[in-house]
Amino acid sequence: MKIRCNKRSVISTRATRIARHIRILTTSSAVLAFLLTAGCAGTAPRPQFSHELVSEARVAATDVVQVDVAAASNVSILPQDKVRLAEKIKLKIDTKRLSNPRVGEPRTYQVDLVLSRYEKGSAFARAMLAGLGQIHIEGVARVYQMPEHVLVGEFDLAKTFAWGGIYGASTSIEDIENTFADGVAAAVTAQQIERPKQKT
Repeated sequence: MKIRCNKRSVISTRATRIARHIRILTTSSAVLAFLLTAGCAGTAPRPQFSHELVSEARVAATDVVQVDVAAASNVSILPQDKVRLAEKIKLKIDTKRLSNPRVGEPRTYQVDLVLSRYEKGSAFARAMLAGLGQIHIEGVARVYQMPEHVLVGEFDLAKTFAWGGIYGASTSIEDIENTFADGVAAAVTAQQIERPKQKT
């Protein structure tokens, strides 16, 4: 019994397979590019200044800093979450400011952070596939010199975590709060953000 092979069918099947492989490669490349941009849990975000913080206004060793965290009306966040994030930011600032000597009298600063996005994501979704169930923290921070309440700095900050697998599932919003707080502290103390060392 002879089986006739339809050349057009074979070519069409091969073309479909090639197209499928291209789509998979394109999707994988897009996910990888996004992950590299978003960074790992330990990568602190870099500020985008709309009001540059001059060197004289950076928070220094003898200065006193108060931190307040608020949220836009469309952001869902519990009061205790705002308190916890404010405490983390203050702790990070208090640690970093010790490296900055103050010339003259100590100053008092108020750091007001207004969150525009606060999403805990889904650990289950992150475990299934990278890019799903993402964690997001975004907001604008304003630094005031007190008691005059003079604006000395303003910047946007955004942190996204989208890694998958066990690493993605085991990372929580509180872990991302730590790196977000690190970014705020580095900005107000005018210190370079230290990148986490890669594992060898």
